[in-house]
Amino acid sequence: MVTVKVNGVSFYTTKTAIVNRRIGTDSNLNEAVAQVYSNLFNAVGISTTLSLYDNKMQKHTYDIEIKAY
Repeated sequence: MVTVKVNGVSFYTTKTAIVNRRIGTDSNLNEAVAQVYSNLFNAVGISTTLSLYDNKMQKHTYDIEIKAY
């Protein structure tokens, strides 16, 4: 079980859902969480701010915290 907090909203998900980029309907959010999760390595948790751009070059910023159990 993995706890993910994005921009202040917490939810539970699985490692498989993160790796397969299926935690939500927003592809930018799926990609951002997957990138942060890939940096987790052997740590219990990680937190960062990540900015991505959509196809219209609009910037989307995500504050992401991930805790793996």
